[in-house]
Amino acid sequence: MEDCLFCKIIKGDIPNYTVYQDEKTLALLDINPNTRGHTLVIPKEHASNIIKMEDSNVDAVFRTVRKVVRGLEVALKPDGFNLVVNHGEAAGQLIHHFHCHIIPRYVGDTIEFNAKGITLSEDEFNDLAQKVSNRITI
Repeated sequence: MEDCLFCKIIKGDIPNYTVYQDEKTLALLDINPNTRGHTLVIPKEHASNIIKMEDSNVDAVFRTVRKVVRGLEVALKPDGFNLVVNHGEAAGQLIHHFHCHIIPRYVGDTIEFNAKGITLSEDEFNDLAQKVSNRITI
């Protein structure tokens, strides 16, 4: 896609801080990091979200995520990780090219995920589970 920031990075039109790449994926440091080592993993083939991605690219992205987490764990020794995918604008997706955030977490860092949960009855859970289950295809 011509106006996609990540496509421009993949083509080499925009510099980045690459930490890993292979035939199907690119992992780069986020230039607006939440913590030291915050990395993005993107497929080299443009797709706005996981539903629009080819299965082989989904597999490749998450294999790369695992490799990068291992590398960050050895290099930076964080206390944990958040793996975050924002799917759609309502979820906070700003760049419409699928990407997974790998955010190293450190005891005492200032990141907070403060989502308040909702309450569902047992009947609502059962109905919801059935409704979703009926719509999942292989």
